[in-house]
Amino acid sequence: MITGAGSGIGRAAAKAFAAEGSIVHAVDIDHARSQETAGALRLNGTEAWSHQVDVREPDDLERLAEAVFERHGRCDVLINNAGVGHSGFVHELTLEDWRWVLDTNLYGVIHGVHAFVPRMIEQGGGGHILNTASMAGLVALPSMAPYSTSKFAVVGLSESLGAELAPHGIAVTAVCPGIVDTNIIDAGRLAGSDALRDRVAAYYRSRGIPPERVAADMVAAVRKRRPVAMTAGASYPVLLLKRLSPRLFRGAASFAVSKIYGR
Repeated sequence: MITGAGSGIGRAAAKAFAAEGSIVHAVDIDHARSQETAGALRLNGTEAWSHQVDVREPDDLERLAEAVFERHGRCDVLINNAGVGHSGFVHELTLEDWRWVLDTNLYGVIHGVHAFVPRMIEQGGGGHILNTASMAGLVALPSMAPYSTSKFAVVGLSESLGAELAPHGIAVTAVCPGIVDTNIIDAGRLAGSDALRDRVAAYYRSRGIPPERVAADMVAAVRKRRPVAMTAGASYPVLLLKRLSPRLFRGAASFAVSKIYGR
């Protein structure tokens, strides 16, 4: 079961797990996109289903879990992947900006966990949960406070959940990709001018890795039961700098963002 399966990492993950022989439930807030993903999988011989779900709504996830378990009696791989992008300075944000990011990126994961985990325990244990976090959930940057807050929380949730579910044979992975070439900039909220959005989008296109590489790392994380998947494209030097010298990292991050925003 994959949320956010209508595009980007979610769609790539649907294809990657289908190639491993999985039955796939493709979930997205945009039903046309989830139908497109499921339809493409069926053309290649995969048993696939599409669902329109808003992960911000717990009742939507509860109905989804009921449908999946009524049809199959179990869920072997749960991927809480749906998310939104956001960038802007804290003093310029509204509370609605904060809620929009946290309701999707954090509570979307919480709602998936709440609906599926009790059923996964009842199915006799076993299985794997992947929660899509980000390098921004390991290394926070200026102008990304709501996004980093949500992703740091997803990493913490995954670590706690992994320890809690280990006795049931259920593994949990926090997936932490770096820059990925998806539509997250176009679909997200970016404070500033259209020219700034164009610069950031171009940077993601030129530097971002294909979502298929992240999907391959997801499959590997399930095989090896990794607690954290630092996927291809993750910035190890940045993470190392933060650990060695938090003060130096903070200064470098502030300088880099000032160059992007011109202030």
